Amino acid sequence: MAHQKNILAMGTGALGEHRGGGSAASAHQPMPIDADFHGWALEQARALREKKPESIDWQHIAEELELMAAGERRTLRRQLKRLLLHLLKMHEQPGQLSRHGGWRRSIRDARDEIEYTLADSPGIFQGRTDEILADAYVRARETASEETKLPLKNFPEECPWSYEHIMRKDFFPGTTRSD
Repeated sequence: MAHQKNILAMGTGALGEHRGGGSAASAHQPMPIDADFHGWALEQARALREKKPESIDWQHIAEELELMAAGERRTLRRQLKRLLLHLLKMHEQPGQLSRHGGWRRSIRDARDEIEYTLADSPGIFQGRTDEILADAYVRARETASEETKLPLKNFPEECPWSYEHIMRKDFFPGTTRSD
């Protein structure tokens, strides 16, 4: 997904190098996306910058943008699941002090990744923060049960924390330390 952002952000000079001065696609007919995605993306970026609507593959551009957005949402969901997984482990296994360091690192890393995603895409939750958090929690709960070998019933059925709570830098359940 990140490579797609970079492709669309590249200058037109890269397109000239890719095409080597010639192309099977005419100025009015976009290169087929399945022939060479990289070349297609660079060609589309150039057509957009040059405001040449006749050279734009509108349907595929729309599909690729939707795929990029979906990829961002998947990344967010994976990081939420990872964050919740390790919060659950700390909550249910406060005596596993030897593992707390690794869990804390994972929690901090997940929070950082979520913050980076939100900085790049502030509207990614689309007003559905609670729903997305609940979905990630269901998956994290199942994984926590599998990984800890504790019964699923040991973990609350619904997420016991709000989004704001899990994102607090000092929140590590099952501990008295705040860092």
